[in-house]
Amino acid sequence: MSKRPHEDSVFSKTANFLERSASTPGNSISINELLSNSEEAEADHSETHARKPRNFIASVACENCRLKKTRCDESRPKCGLCKALNLECVYSERKLSKKDQSIGMIISTLHRIETKLENLPSVISNDIRPITGHVLQAVEAIQASASTTAAGTPSARTSSHKFSLSQNTSPAATNLLEAETQGSADGKEIISFSQHGVVVWPGIIERLPHDFLSVYEQIGRNYVLDVELERPPLPMWVNSPFGLPNTGNWLEELPFALVKGLCEAFFSLFHPFTPFMDKHFFFSLTLGTVIKHGFSTTIETCLVLNVMALGCLAVRAYEEADFPLPGTMGDHFERPAWFEAVLEDPPGLSFFNEARKRMGFLMEKNNLSSCQYYLLSAMYYTQIIRPLDSGAMLNRAATCLCFMLANRDINYNEWEGDMKSRVFWNTVMYETILVQELDLPPSGLLSLEDNVPIPKFIPFKLSSEITRLPDPDESYYHQCHFLAQIANRIILTRIRHSLYLFSESGNLPRPAVSIELHKQVEEWRKNLPSVIQFSEKNSDTTLNDDRSPSISGTPRTPTSLAVFFGQLLIFHGIANSDEPRLRATLPPGWERWYDEMVEFLEYCSAYSPAISRDMDLVRLL
Repeated sequence: MSKRPHEDSVFSKTANFLERSASTPGNSISINELLSNSEEAEADHSETHARKPRNFIASVACENCRLKKTRCDESRPKCGLCKALNLECVYSERKLSKKDQSIGMIISTLHRIETKLENLPSVISNDIRPITGHVLQAVEAIQASASTTAAGTPSARTSSHKFSLSQNTSPAATNLLEAETQGSADGKEIISFSQHGVVVWPGIIERLPHDFLSVYEQIGRNYVLDVELERPPLPMWVNSPFGLPNTGNWLEELPFALVKGLCEAFFSLFHPFTPFMDKHFFFSLTLGTVIKHGFSTTIETCLVLNVMALGCLAVRAYEEADFPLPGTMGDHFERPAWFEAVLEDPPGLSFFNEARKRMGFLMEKNNLSSCQYYLLSAMYYTQIIRPLDSGAMLNRAATCLCFMLANRDINYNEWEGDMKSRVFWNTVMYETILVQELDLPPSGLLSLEDNVPIPKFIPFKLSSEITRLPDPDESYYHQCHFLAQIANRIILTRIRHSLYLFSESGNLPRPAVSIELHKQVEEWRKNLPSVIQFSEKNSDTTLNDDRSPSISGTPRTPTSLAVFFGQLLIFHGIANSDEPRLRATLPPGWERWYDEMVEFLEYCSAYSPAISRDMDLVRLL
């Protein structure tokens, strides 16, 4: 190791500096100058008090410079030493200091906030966008079917009109029912979507009379459930019509015209908008089996009896609306020869009880026919205003669907798979309404929405040689109407979970969400097929010439009673509001509509103890 020359040593340079300083009179030497390096000692006297910048210190030295303990200039890809010695230059990973970590955390947080702000409109849109991609596919399939089977008909000519709603989302709802059970969170209070829950809306309860609130507090918020739970079951007696002996085989004596007429009435009134049965399959195989083998203890017999029970209700609806029965001539209702069979109270109870007796030995089945039976039973209970019994049947139908659909490979492009899809979506929509209205526990069927497509209405064929004739009860109009119901029900469910929130701060619901949901409703309405198009200002829909109670006239069914009760409360709250602009939103002639709803509730109160309680509250308004 070589030694430095004496002239380059720190001691030599410091001594020279002291000699120069001593020759200068009036100058003193500071301790900093004595301890400074050689470069500072050689500076002029005018610069002795100026601090020289600190020499460059490598923050990350390469491995070779670290081993040789020399200064690294941190050049990339090779530092100066490694380049001169032709060595491989390797830099170790630099460890972040606390300062660098803090700065990185701040930058990352700012980046996340910026990203959220930029994506907020799309997040809102995706969160509340109606799930209608599969609806579009189903409508296109129906249009293709209509164009091939009925070319030149009005249904085929409308095949060019398509749903153009969003295709970016799947038909899975994000476990909306679980959010309902979470209660208040973050200052948000869930507002009831139930029509009976309108009473406790913050804007309505303030306008209700004191007597109304006193009675409501006495009977309790869940008075509908309390009353229905105490309701006696349906009677089990059977009244055979036409004076037939009330024996075990009285069904075998029924005229074929009665059986066929009641089944036709059901498929003409109930089936078009709840298409979970296949009319061609029913008349070809199900009814054919019963006619051939009699009303034995089989699932086919139970289906036929339930259809006949609902057919009795359908005939009474035709009579009330004064429409001709299916297959008859004329413009008005004419009583058939078998009309005596529908005069029970409630209509069709004898047929319904016969089905219940047989189903007791078949209740362990979980196939498609059993699910259809439970749906028919739920529909009958709904029509005679027994909501809890209807809910029990819906829950049983949902159980059958879970057995059929969960962890199964199903070909939904075949008739049987498509029928399961039709049954599934009918059950989901039916259950959603009942669960939301009465706060009943859900069946969990919503978890299967991802796996079940929208139905395509694949026709049933006995053989390749048989060509089906167009059926008005399974027309393109009714199929589009059913698919539009599915899309509309999904939108309503999104509205329920996005808008029905309340907070004392008054910032709920968010305006952006409300605007986006309104756009979705408008998008749904504008893109309906032409056969079911309607104007926002004019609610009159262009109807087919073959009118029936199912597509025209004012419906007088018990299923709308809860809606009437909620609308009465809303009308009362708005009419008694202190805000003139709010009162101005009432439609013209609302007083007449209000009186008609009260009259209808009073008429139906004799058939349901829950509606009777509703009417007692309405009288206090």
